[in-house]
Amino acid sequence: MTGKYCSGKNALVSFLLNKGFSEIDVDRVGHRILADPEVKSQLRRSFGSEIFSSEGAIDRPVLGGRVFRDFHELRRLESIVHPPMVEEVKRSLQRLSGPVVVNAAVLFRMGLEDLCDAVVCVRAPLIQRLKRARRRDGASLMQVLRRLRAQRGICPKLNANGVDIYYVDNDRGLDHLHTQILKILREKGQENR
Repeated sequence: MTGKYCSGKNALVSFLLNKGFSEIDVDRVGHRILADPEVKSQLRRSFGSEIFSSEGAIDRPVLGGRVFRDFHELRRLESIVHPPMVEEVKRSLQRLSGPVVVNAAVLFRMGLEDLCDAVVCVRAPLIQRLKRARRRDGASLMQVLRRLRAQRGICPKLNANGVDIYYVDNDRGLDHLHTQILKILREKGQENR
């Protein structure tokens, strides 16, 4: 499951959880990775001590404010945290049984599509995403726009690795969103979930 910031990925994942799926939330994986001493050491060398709180933890708002302003800084961060995150996702997939949804905004940038039978890209109009971000996260307009700019190309039209990519539109409410995912589940032979 992928899609831009505040597109509705989590609403769709919740629906799948009620259908018997397990979830690997890649954001949560990332939070755990940021606590790893080796990763913290690499981040300190790359970004300096100003991204750390007084308690020694990564100050995610400070780090996010920095990397979402600068594409090269974002890529540097991703080069440090994505490899251990991918390994954690692989280990989680080995432990889980039954259908699993990998919830990852930057699924393709991480190469996680290689682990998937299908990818669902959730789309929503920009104005809806802006409203959701302001309401849910209290983010300023500039913070939201920076984050959205950093997520360009999240849902490619084609995938060289041959995974099936489905697009669902979150523009007409949850019933419409659920109808779309049920159609995909039927197509993939998972309709009895």
